[in-house]
Amino acid sequence: MAKSAKRKGATTTFSVSVDSETKKILRKLADDAYGGNLSALVTEVARDAARRQAAAELLRMNGLEPMGFAETLAFEKEIEAELASPSKRKRKVA
Repeated sequence: MAKSAKRKGATTTFSVSVDSETKKILRKLADDAYGGNLSALVTEVARDAARRQAAAELLRMNGLEPMGFAETLAFEKEIEAELASPSKRKRKVA
């Protein structure tokens, strides 16, 4: 279970309309990772979106275009494969 962050200060309630399939997905995610706390899931989704937006802005500031969805998935798979493979130790040259 993900560690839930405590919100500081006042909270705001707002309404979101989604189709029934999306609602089921969100509810399952909240149940599995946040003890059923849908607000915690929404907070984490918003924070993740903000991190992605900041990363995209950093790339743009350096003259690079952010990766598309397919590129991002391929990159993540590449990283997962590298993390899963046994590491090759480099010898120190004296």
